[in-house]
Amino acid sequence: MKRKRILRKSETMPVVKSYLTPEKAVRQRFNVKNSRFIASLFPVESEEESSRYLDTVAAEFPDATHHAYAFRIGAGSEIIERASDDREPAGTAGPPMLQFLQGYNVSDALIIGTRYFGGIKLGIGGLTRAYRECARICLENAVLRMREPVQAYHLTISYEDFGAVNRLLESKSGIIHEADYGREIKLVAGIPARLNRSFLNGLKTATRGRGKWEKI
Repeated sequence: MKRKRILRKSETMPVVKSYLTPEKAVRQRFNVKNSRFIASLFPVESEEESSRYLDTVAAEFPDATHHAYAFRIGAGSEIIERASDDREPAGTAGPPMLQFLQGYNVSDALIIGTRYFGGIKLGIGGLTRAYRECARICLENAVLRMREPVQAYHLTISYEDFGAVNRLLESKSGIIHEADYGREIKLVAGIPARLNRSFLNGLKTATRGRGKWEKI
């Protein structure tokens, strides 16, 4: 069980940067030496959602030779990155698409490179370029929006401190999602992750060191 944490001035918070994410799915097609490529981009927020899209594409193109993929979910130290070559030579399919996502600073996104082999081998370099093109053509045709990571907290404060804490949340663009008014006030609040450090410093001041917090 996680324990409530008392604020300490010396604690530091990691810097979490904003990133781009696709607003909707994109599909593009192209050919390379008789091989047909179908590139699909999906906005995703979990590994389970990525798996569902992979199953959907595999069912849509059941006779395809390969369904390589790459995805990134989240940001900062908690980012999840996966890539699969799906029986293409190691490192020629999934990793090039993942590198493109990283280079574009795109997350919460899945790219699937579906290939129908056309009888002509593309070689290591040719495959790498083709799957990189899957990522490029999708991202350049996508509507990308900036997403700012949010850190959620459980906060435990006194009634006396509620007004000051509420003003602090407003000043940091925070949102109260849940509130429980018992002997103490227990809140679930979300704060832009880039403001973690200043928020926690402000919380200590607002509660005179009595406030308790826990990351969710």
